[in-house]
Amino acid sequence: MTLEALNKRIKTTTDLRDIVSTMKILSSVSIGPYEKALESLTEYGKTVRDAFWGFMLGSDLTLPNVRKEKDTHYLAILIGTDNGLVGKFNRDVLTFSQNYFKEKQIDLSHVSYLCIGKRLGAMTEGVVGSKLHGTYAISNSLKEIASIAVAVLIKINEIISKTATTKVLVFHNQKVSGTAQAPKVSQLMPLPYDELMQLKKDKWDGKALPILPEDTQGLLVGLMHEYLTVILTGGLTASLAAEHYARMVNMQQAEKNIDKSLEDMNLAYQQARQTQITDELIDIVSGAEAMKPKKKQDNFMTNAV
Repeated sequence: MTLEALNKRIKTTTDLRDIVSTMKILSSVSIGPYEKALESLTEYGKTVRDAFWGFMLGSDLTLPNVRKEKDTHYLAILIGTDNGLVGKFNRDVLTFSQNYFKEKQIDLSHVSYLCIGKRLGAMTEGVVGSKLHGTYAISNSLKEIASIAVAVLIKINEIISKTATTKVLVFHNQKVSGTAQAPKVSQLMPLPYDELMQLKKDKWDGKALPILPEDTQGLLVGLMHEYLTVILTGGLTASLAAEHYARMVNMQQAEKNIDKSLEDMNLAYQQARQTQITDELIDIVSGAEAMKPKKKQDNFMTNAV
């Protein structure tokens, strides 16, 4: 490779490194807001749990228990990304969900899917075919997460009303230190029966028992809606945080690889340049040596005259 070609390649690689470094910084900065939002959702989830606690203590209503496992039909909500530079982000979620049902020895004919993320939806459809009930685009805006969650919950309710679905699970990636991301599963529906029924036995922290409105059924519906929204919105937020973290990790690795390539190319350029200088010096010396006999001959002819 010529010096000119090497120099051009070094410049192009340096420009690429600047782009990668910028993307790494942007992803690093973007993680913060999602993590704060996730913390807020966790705290709100505790508030909703306490509200359920008060409801269970002050009401005679009981929650319906789930059917036996053999009668369960599943709806798997898969959350992915429509952006690039995140490695196997979407593939990991799909593979994890498939392995989850296999390990639980669940008949896959009893499993249907709903995807959040167009790319993941296309990938999932290629695997499960008509078992995919729909796909929603995902947004990187925190303001849009709640509206996506509401739209998906409406779709879930529609699917449940038309099918034999009795359990809804949410699969998504989450940020894990030391790795780009790790898949996780959470149960969205039905409500955690054992946990909520246990609340009736727990001692209330307040000085007086909670007083419920007359419309306890309406209150229960409202609490269920908040619970479902927190779980689904939390999954979306955790997935977006994991996406930016995965991109940051990938950009860090790409930056290291580029630095190594630049080091090799600079060394090759220096060696090629040194070789060129050496060749030029040899040409100069050779030319000077070639001129010496001619100069002596010219002097001899001049003396003879």
